[in-house]
Amino acid sequence: MRALVSITSILLLTAGAALGQVKETVNVHLVEVPVTVVDRQGNPVRGLGASNFELIDQGRRRPITSFDRIDFASPDSMKSASPLNPAARRSFLLLFDMSFASPNGTAKAQEAARNFVARGMQRRDLAAVGTVDVDHGFRLLTAFTTDRNLLTAAIGNPAHFRSSDPLQIAGTLNFEVPPGGGPAGAVAQSDAHAVLADQLAEIARMQRGMNDSFNRGRIEKQVNLLGSLASTLRMLPGRKQVVFFSEGFDPRLVQGRDARMNAESLQDMTYAERGEAWKIDSDLRYGNTNSLSNVEQMARLFRGSDVVLHAVDIRGVRMQNDLQTGSTISSNEALFLLSKPTGGDVFRNSNDLNHDLDQMLREQEVVYILGFQAPTGTPGRFHEMKVRVNGIPGGFRVSHRRGYYEAGAENALERTLTNAEVVLNDIPQPDIAVSALAVPFPGRGNAHVPVILEINGADLLRSSQSKTIAVEIYLYAFDEEGIVRDRMFQRMTLELAKVAEKLRESGIKYYATLSLPEGKYAVKALVRAVESERKGYARTDIVVPPASEVAVLPPFFFDEPGRWLMVKGGSHDASNSAYPFQINGEPFIPSATVRLRNGEKRQFAVFVYNAAIDEVAWETSVRDESGASRPTPSSLVKELQGDDVTKLMFQYAPGDLALGASALDITIHKKGSGDAPRRASVPMVVQR
Repeated sequence: MRALVSITSILLLTAGAALGQVKETVNVHLVEVPVTVVDRQGNPVRGLGASNFELIDQGRRRPITSFDRIDFASPDSMKSASPLNPAARRSFLLLFDMSFASPNGTAKAQEAARNFVARGMQRRDLAAVGTVDVDHGFRLLTAFTTDRNLLTAAIGNPAHFRSSDPLQIAGTLNFEVPPGGGPAGAVAQSDAHAVLADQLAEIARMQRGMNDSFNRGRIEKQVNLLGSLASTLRMLPGRKQVVFFSEGFDPRLVQGRDARMNAESLQDMTYAERGEAWKIDSDLRYGNTNSLSNVEQMARLFRGSDVVLHAVDIRGVRMQNDLQTGSTISSNEALFLLSKPTGGDVFRNSNDLNHDLDQMLREQEVVYILGFQAPTGTPGRFHEMKVRVNGIPGGFRVSHRRGYYEAGAENALERTLTNAEVVLNDIPQPDIAVSALAVPFPGRGNAHVPVILEINGADLLRSSQSKTIAVEIYLYAFDEEGIVRDRMFQRMTLELAKVAEKLRESGIKYYATLSLPEGKYAVKALVRAVESERKGYARTDIVVPPASEVAVLPPFFFDEPGRWLMVKGGSHDASNSAYPFQINGEPFIPSATVRLRNGEKRQFAVFVYNAAIDEVAWETSVRDESGASRPTPSSLVKELQGDDVTKLMFQYAPGDLALGASALDITIHKKGSGDAPRRASVPMVVQR
């Protein structure tokens, strides 16, 4: 074994938060349509098959070529559903309206959202938190994630509500009229009062019109922001549910007044009787054409992106009377205006928002996935879709994807998946080859977990046109509940004049250390070349055992020093432990993926914690790609005893392994103990 004198960074690393994107061209030749069917009480209808459904695409019936059923309330159904199937994950965006909501309503929405995250979401569900504000735009506080802690923190601190009214119009204008004198002047004063009253009424009418025009502009801006949000979510897989917490805007500014008589209607009648038709605001009477067109455009974007907007009226029970003005119209019709065209619901007239969200989840417990082959003719063309359900009693309600776009005209943003989506859904990224090794070294507190990434240098150089390459590395450790227990981000800049030769020869070996408590984890790594947008992804599952149990670390094959471009990342190890990969004081570099040849001698080490040398027995075996296992010989060449660890060194020379991927397993038995054997593995690639 050759000693590694030092493992240090030879690069200047610049760390900082960054949002990467993953480009992926979507083939819509196969279109999947999620469908939910509920009865009159909002309960899901179960037990339907493909024969119960008809798909209508642009007026033409399409044969259903694939059918799936997912019941989120059934453990058996969830076990049989692949975790990589987007339909097996429900995606919720908790969206807070910062423009048309009172502080009290926002507080109720925050409480309901916290309860939804804590008790309503299932293990596979994804959620994000965002705000929409006509003064500041749409802001995504978190990406779609399973991390309840992150979601709860975002819900507790969305952007603060702030009213904005630059016209400063509030109530009736007050003018002071100087008193007159004498009876003769009284008649003239009365005429003057009448003229002044007409002038004041005209000023008030004009100011109301200006105020309505300003507020209509704010409404149109919010509608456009919601449409842009739907476009952004277009390329995320599966159906996306936007839960919109809002009190709603004044619907008359968009669709006109409703049929009920009010003071404005009476005033219009007065204007008509006087022949003053120019004073009647036709937009308030019949609706504003531009605003209605914006709403329809927003709805098309939602339908085409498979996004459904559910509105939750956070005002609660609305009263139609006022102590000062008497009968009033307090309408949440604006929420219907936004949600219904997308296929969503409005939860209203309730002071229990938790009940509303529970009802929404219950309606989505059962999802039917209908697939069909869609012909492509005009790239970018939008197809309206309808789903008919047959063979069940009447009174049911159907919600489904309302349409899709033909492939070929997507813009860059629409072809993009976020880095978070890649990590959460384990989406393969073949552009950059990445191998990962994560090793939990037990300790008295948290285990320190070195993570080694081997990043293919030739893949990084491909498509590079600059003198430098910027590379971003994202590391996450998810526990069994989907909570990120530790994470790390690193950005590095490579000067090709200095490192291009080393990159072509091998690549980068990146070394960082996480800190994790006892439990099971998925350690996920995403590598992104900034200029070329090329990506690589790797996942490795580990178990951090209790500190007192026998623990066997994976076999460490010794890599050749100087072969890789070494980059030392950060460390979250609070104990400041020494470099852990050492044998008798000599450091070595372990391989993330072992590449060897039949007949070639290689050395590897196995670290066993909480078992002495004379207590340890072992056996080695090899598994092929099919999972078949058979014994394989290895020779013990050295054994060392530390304070709480036994280190064994072996020599291994495979003789007849099949070319390709396999795995070397070592099983450790503790003599005289009733403990179950411990097994550790390392992936191998057998080359010619």
